[in-house]
This record gives sequence, C-alpha cells and structure tokens, in this order.
Amino acid sequence: MTSVLLTERLFAETIAANGGRVFRVGGCVRDQFMGVIPKDIDFSIVGMVKKNFKMLFPDAEEYGKSFPVFHLLIDGKKCELAFARTERKVGSGYKGFKVSSKPKVTIQEDLFRRDTTVNSIAMDCLTGEIIDPFNGIQDINNKILRATSQHFIDDPMRALRLAGQSARLGFEIDAGTLTMASTLATELGDEPPERMLIELTKVLVQAPQPGDFFKILAKTKLLQITFRELWDLSKVEFDNAMARLDSIAKMTKSTKLRFATLGLALDKESISRWNNKMTLPGDWFYATIAVGKTVSLLESPNPEKLVFAINGLRRGSLSVEEFDIIAQGGGLNIPALSPLKAALTLLSKDTVPKALTGKDIGEWLRQKHVELISKLL
Repeated sequence: MTSVLLTERLFAETIAANGGRVFRVGGCVRDQFMGVIPKDIDFSIVGMVKKNFKMLFPDAEEYGKSFPVFHLLIDGKKCELAFARTERKVGSGYKGFKVSSKPKVTIQEDLFRRDTTVNSIAMDCLTGEIIDPFNGIQDINNKILRATSQHFIDDPMRALRLAGQSARLGFEIDAGTLTMASTLATELGDEPPERMLIELTKVLVQAPQPGDFFKILAKTKLLQITFRELWDLSKVEFDNAMARLDSIAKMTKSTKLRFATLGLALDKESISRWNNKMTLPGDWFYATIAVGKTVSLLESPNPEKLVFAINGLRRGSLSVEEFDIIAQGGGLNIPALSPLKAALTLLSKDTVPKALTGKDIGEWLRQKHVELISKLL
C-alpha cells in the first residue's frame, strides 16, 4: 500500500483488517486534553509483527536499533510509529534495557513503561476510546507530573525530562516523583552529554520560564551532574541568573539569546568548560562569550568603550540589537546601543579626508564616532 494520501482513518482501518490496532499515544494525547494542537503525532501498533507491517506499508522508513520505529506520511505529515513494547532493566544507562515488541504486548503494558502519567494515555484511532489506566487525565487537570510506576528510575534521563516537562508545561512535580528523580544522580552522570543537550534545547525552545528547568535540577541535586557551571554559582548569583533568563524568555523565543543570557553570570572559562563537555551550538557559545565580554567592557561606559563595543558586536555572532534585548531583560545599567549604532552608520566613509589612507582612515572614523556619541550622550 502506498503512503500517498494515506489518512489516519485509512491507516487504522488497514491495520485493523490485518489483525492489529492503532493508538495515538504520548504527548499528542496529553496536548489534546490540554487544549493544545499537537505538533507531532505518535502512534503505537498492537497485535502485528514488523514483517506484515512492512508488506502493508513499504513506504515506511525504519530506524532505531533497540526496537523497530518507523516514519510514515499520514495526512501529509511525517509521523512516528512504533510497536507496543515492554522494557526490562538489565543494565545501566539508556542502553541497559531488554525490549519486547511482540504482538501479544497490550496497549496497557506499553503505557506502563512510560515516564509520567500525563504521557501514559492512549486513544484508539478507530473508536476514539481513551485508555487511561494511570489517571493521567486527572493529573493533567491538576497540573501535576507523577511517575507512572517505579520503573521511572530505570532510565536516568527521565529525571532530566521530568524537569524539562515541568518547565515546558508549567506543571508541579509530585513529591514522591521528585524524590525518585533525585536518586538518579550516579547513572545520570554516565549519560552522553549530547542527550542532555537535546533536553536543554527543548526547554530553551518551548519553556515560557526556562529557569524552572535548572531550579528543579538544583532542588534534586542533579544540577551538579548535568550543568555543573550553574551549580558552582552562589545562591544569589544562581537566583539572579534564573530571574534574568525568565525575563529575557518573555522578550524572545531565540534559543541563542536565551542561552547567551547565562553569559551575565558565567565567565569565559566556565562557558568554555561547558562547551568542551557538551559541544554547544556554535552560535550559542560565541554569543554567550560576547555577552560577558561586552558587559565587562561597559561596566563603566564612556564614548570610546561604547564605540568599541558596537564595532565588536558588528563583527561577531551577537548583533547590537540582540545585545540590547539581553541588556534590557537583564536589567543592566547600559545605554541602548542600537540608536547609537544607527547614528554611526550615518557617518559615511565618503566624508573621510582624501589625504588619509590605510589605518589613518580607520582612526579618523573612530575619533568621529567617539565625538558623535559624546554629543548624543
């Protein structure tokens, strides 16, 4: 069967006609009950083997090493499909699981392995029936994150995702679940840094108050394992950094600017250590360094320093306008640089005396810029 013009209804009917069943699962079901249009639709298939599925849908793209997962165009959108599975802890870390995705695995068993109750809800794609064995809908209504079972502690990354879910959804965390998360420090420290970066990126993209993510990690003593540079700050410095981060998050959705705000609290050495450990996106790293450098330069601003700062930002990964957002959101006592930059651009090189050449032209322009800003201030 071709996936062209394949609808969710036709997909579910085809699976049912061949002895299986399809359910919407996870975040898309949770979002539905929150009144949010889901960005991605994930499906769980029960009662079917991979061989039969691939015969029915040869266009499905398979990936995943531990268990089969497919991408398939449904209603014109790439969706993720996985066979219902169970997981049993046999080792440490995210690879330490024995997975079974046999046709006899039920949707209830598939939901049982998931992290929190709000993500352990399914909807039958044919009948619309809601399967909610762990009272996830009630927790959504109460805005509470609660571990689906004791299996929460099997995967240390769930502690990081828990903090991320709380920050993104604005939900409180059940006390028992918070305690469970705090026991995962040792295993979490062995996780690949790139997996932590994925969770951090989700928070910076989606959370209205990303500071909550780091606060939860601090509360569970996991911040020293995951983002040590923030843990090393004093309580006052940390609280100020989180307040600034949340303030700037209200002004911009840019992940670069949200992360670069941390440059108001962290020095170049700390950011470099973070980057060496986690390999941050290049624009995040250089923008954060630029924030710290520019703020240090302008602690006692004068016309010469302002000209130097504007010219430096013009050539870097952080624009003058972007720095102004951070300075304003961070409550810094620094003159807005954007109007000054606009004034400087009006001073054309055409006005440079013709007798000047080479470096003398640059020095002449610099002096004129300083004079102009002196007048403006």
